[in-house]
Amino acid sequence: MLVDLITVTSTDGMNLDGAFFEPAPGVSPKGPVDALLLIHGSGGNFYRPATKAMAEDLRNQGYACLALNTKGHDTIWAPQGSGMYYGNAMEIVDNSRHDLRAGIDYLWDKGYRSIGLLGHSMGAVKVGYYAATEDDDRLVTVIPISPVRLSYSYYMESENAEEFKSIIEQADQMEAEDRAQELMEVRFPIAQMFSAFSYLDKHGPAERYNLVSLAPRVRIPMLVLGGELETHTRLRDCPQDMVTASVNSPRAEYHIVPGGDHSLMNSADKASAAVLDWLASLAPVTAGV
Repeated sequence: MLVDLITVTSTDGMNLDGAFFEPAPGVSPKGPVDALLLIHGSGGNFYRPATKAMAEDLRNQGYACLALNTKGHDTIWAPQGSGMYYGNAMEIVDNSRHDLRAGIDYLWDKGYRSIGLLGHSMGAVKVGYYAATEDDDRLVTVIPISPVRLSYSYYMESENAEEFKSIIEQADQMEAEDRAQELMEVRFPIAQMFSAFSYLDKHGPAERYNLVSLAPRVRIPMLVLGGELETHTRLRDCPQDMVTASVNSPRAEYHIVPGGDHSLMNSADKASAAVLDWLASLAPVTAGV
């Protein structure tokens, strides 16, 4: 598998690494999409196995792919000498809009004119959030895979409410004590390290990134993919609920992969086939100007 390792600069000035997957020679993509931007999940990066496998399958069918780091890649990292910390533990999800725009710019500058967004887990949140909040007419479809339901109200009504409430109270207390950047280890909704401010940004009562609430703002075709084995509170029924709420999308569908786990690596062929079928079925569109 040969790729071009690339670096782009986000619109807020951060250098981000990625891999560009050139389309297989002599193969034309089916449907209107000619390129896709792939976004990793929590604590991940552009070279995680699930991202690479999807990009390779798409490339082999004629689609250009850019797998790109966001500033939220890995758990925590720091540019050398900067004194600033980034990563999943420190991110504000809203800032990922700048990262995704840089990836779309890269594909556009290479001559691709009908671009799709595809993201897994927290990457699904980021592509869904971008599609809902950014007026970017270069996009023709968005594909959230195994999306996470970031909903304070949903969690507070769930079987995990007691645990979740205690974490929120801990984060609130740390913020009140001017310790918002300190790390805390949590087990819900995912076993991870978070700063207090990042945990509250993602999981707090503002629900800025609740994909079900954001779905009515998506105005391009959307496929939501999930795995049959995704029964955790943060994942359960999210694809179905997103599609039900997508009242302004010209076409919104969900597909549950039989036997699929959260990563879908145990059903990678089925996941890729579902995405390829979707791309081939899309109606011709004119994106961008």
